[in-house]
Amino acid sequence: MIRNLEITTGAYDKPLVTQGIYDDTPASLLIKWKQIHEGDKEHSFYEIKLDKETGIATVKRTGEYKSELTFDTSKKTMGVIHTPYGDITTDIKTEYINLPSLIAPKFEISYEMGADNIKNVFAVKLL
Repeated sequence: MIRNLEITTGAYDKPLVTQGIYDDTPASLLIKWKQIHEGDKEHSFYEIKLDKETGIATVKRTGEYKSELTFDTSKKTMGVIHTPYGDITTDIKTEYINLPSLIAPKFEISYEMGADNIKNVFAVKLL
């Protein structure tokens, strides 16, 4: 279902408001959208899949930069970011994954990434 989304991340100063697919079923959550980042030549396409049984989320990005990152609160995971300048392999420590509820009306992933343990909270809220 096409919905209005607000996407926030510590990587950018202000939220992105866009339209995307938001499909919440008893077994999974699927969110898709496209955006163009400052300095990029083309749009990036994002897809988040959360398996509600395992609690594992996968975030894929395609476009000029490509990545597939897995977020699992039970263990550290590895991800690869493919850039025009080469591939970057990183470890990911997922602190928590929240599903939308009455208490917190947004999907959220809190994690640390890389050798410098860069902390970030990524969130998608329905508008």
